[in-house]
Amino acid sequence: MIDIKKKIILVFIPLLFSGCMEPNLEDLWSYKVHDVLQTNGFARDISISNDTVFIAAGQSGVQVWNLTEKTMINSFFGYTEGGTFLEFEDLSLIQYDLKNDLLFISESNEDVMIFNYDDADSIRYRNTIMSARTKEFISFSGNSDQFIMYTADNDDGLKWSEYNLDTTYLFGIEFIEWTPFGGSEIYTPGKPLGIDSDGTSSIAMAVDQLGVELFSIDSLGSEPVLIGRVDTEGNAIKVSILDHGVFVACDNAGATYIPNESFSSNGLSYNFAQDLTVNHISADSTKAILSLGSKGIAVYDISDPTNPIEKGIFPIGYTYKTMIWEQNILVCSREGLQIIQILE
Repeated sequence: MIDIKKKIILVFIPLLFSGCMEPNLEDLWSYKVHDVLQTNGFARDISISNDTVFIAAGQSGVQVWNLTEKTMINSFFGYTEGGTFLEFEDLSLIQYDLKNDLLFISESNEDVMIFNYDDADSIRYRNTIMSARTKEFISFSGNSDQFIMYTADNDDGLKWSEYNLDTTYLFGIEFIEWTPFGGSEIYTPGKPLGIDSDGTSSIAMAVDQLGVELFSIDSLGSEPVLIGRVDTEGNAIKVSILDHGVFVACDNAGATYIPNESFSSNGLSYNFAQDLTVNHISADSTKAILSLGSKGIAVYDISDPTNPIEKGIFPIGYTYKTMIWEQNILVCSREGLQIIQILE
């Protein structure tokens, strides 16, 4: 009889603790879908300028929408170069430079293409920069007719350069392109997959199996200086940089938070969402939005970034990435660009 009681207790204790580990349902957040912008192609990436959103819509090319009115302004399935129309194959990255009226777009593992776009009904091809195997890029406007771009290059490491507008005339024909001035590459033994920067002092880069590298910059265009590298659980594939640290999407090992000081000292990090496969992460001072592919998104309270608290997993369709915009979350998904609100 005593042995039976012991066995019952041994079975009951793990069940008790596993029950305690479940999130408190009364403390979970909820969500509300406000709108879905029907992009036809998969919405893979976005860039926002005021109330205008530029969408890399996969095989549907580039789409320009008014977020306030929820209406499409323009769409481009391709572009004309040398009198020949070339279709986009499958756009995956996009960024808009308002100051220079430029669109930077890229297909998977390809160079970055530059287009002029100034609210007209066409995009005008300028030239191609960086290199193939560009996994992610981020650009900042410098002075007039200038920008600085940083890329996570899967072959070359951290790659950056300043670009200036170059206009020449040949046989009465105007040629416009953006040419590099300065810049270089910083080798890494890892395989860069993602990059983010605050545009003033820090750059973070996800380097796959080797974790995350953090660089400091004195100013835009100055040479990045490696502060340190911190290993992560699983593969580091995307990063989101905040004032106090870096949030990392770690594929099938969930997500990780790394305080800034860890890169120069103890390498301490805080892993969470270990039971989820996380492809992308966006964060602000209070919440982190984890993109889970076919499972939708997971939301965490990161008021204490060293102790993220799960607030819900929302099956809103296949999700590539998210962006926190005003009081809403913009979700890049196979269903289009979703505009949702997190209800705390």
